[in-house]
Amino acid sequence: MKILVAAWDSGGGVEVVQTVVQSAVARGHEVRVLGTESLRGRFEAAGATFLRYQHAPDNDTSTAETDLVKDWEAGNPLTLFGRVRDRLMCGPARDFCLDVAEELVSAPADVVVIDTMIPAAMFGAEAAGVPAVILMHGPCMIPRQGAPTFGTGFMPATTNLGRLRDRAGKALTLAVMRSGLPALNQARADAGLQPIRDLFDLMGRAARILVCSSPSYDFGSGSVPANVRYVGPQLDYADRGTFDDSLLARPGRPLVLVGLSSTVMLQEGLLQRTADALGELDVSGLITTGPAVDPSVIRAPPNVLVRQWARHADILPHCSAVITHGGHGTVMKALLAGVPQVVVPLGRDQPDNAARVVELGAGIRLRKNARVSAIVDAVEELLAQPGYRAAAVAAAVRLRAERIDGSVVDELERVATRQPARGRG
Repeated sequence: MKILVAAWDSGGGVEVVQTVVQSAVARGHEVRVLGTESLRGRFEAAGATFLRYQHAPDNDTSTAETDLVKDWEAGNPLTLFGRVRDRLMCGPARDFCLDVAEELVSAPADVVVIDTMIPAAMFGAEAAGVPAVILMHGPCMIPRQGAPTFGTGFMPATTNLGRLRDRAGKALTLAVMRSGLPALNQARADAGLQPIRDLFDLMGRAARILVCSSPSYDFGSGSVPANVRYVGPQLDYADRGTFDDSLLARPGRPLVLVGLSSTVMLQEGLLQRTADALGELDVSGLITTGPAVDPSVIRAPPNVLVRQWARHADILPHCSAVITHGGHGTVMKALLAGVPQVVVPLGRDQPDNAARVVELGAGIRLRKNARVSAIVDAVEELLAQPGYRAAAVAAAVRLRAERIDGSVVDELERVATRQPARGRG
């Protein structure tokens, strides 16, 4: 099978797409990846042929200057939605469509896989007559009954007022997307395609929408569209190593792992307050800053180590607690390891993931401006109350039962076998 992937530098979402690429390559499929230059090394290491976008905008989330969206400048979810709409999902729609269409002219594919952040790339596949599959990095983003508005961090509604809140949020989300329709439909017109009416019409163009999360983790009692499949979290566990005891600042103490965003989200202040909080506790702390923060800017107390990178999958089985920004990948890895969490969302989908952790009973949510004393109290509560770990372990059992290895590639193969490889060349 020949697979073309339209990827995007979306921080933790890259791991999802990279894991899918690795799985497809391991099964013997030929994979080409379109992306920004910052992604080249990761996808070439996954065994794919990498091709740089020729029309779509560049993006590198590891620095503030090269981040396209700069979402930390948005003051609220509505402003953020508008910024993502204008700079990514709708504004450059024609460019993403062109990149995919031109690559399919150059070389055919049986299926095109699209990062959920760039749905307009799907238009290039549609114009070429090639089925497209959208990869959603985390919980289902499509508005439906019982699911709070994406990005708000709301808990599921239990009252009439709460249900009214969700209906209003859904209407607002659809209105924001409608305002981006002119750019989307201009791209479709340029590609010789009929216009779309709304968000549901856009999502309905995909042969599959693969939600890379688990049903028991997600919110929403309403049924999902017919083309949606839950395929479980796609986490990179390849080449797992062994735990390095040198990462323990004080061996024999409870280990608390700190992992905030791998992209720029102005997290230095929170990292420092977290280091100070761990310094007041009888624990060993390990802070991983990621590529967006220089470890040297964090003043660490004696019981805390600061590293730019350490493999969380190796460390989590030894942890008593995790402090995280609430990225879906980190949250899922902690849940699968049965480790309770303090979730301090910084933006994006992170408030939603924090709400899910709280709903599961597996952790505590704090505000991103939480003081040192609040972080100390939250960690002490996680360590003192066994119910948090019990809930995390129960979640791990459910998540493992729902996970079917290889299900993503199975779905790609089902889609591809319904239509032969085609291009315009």
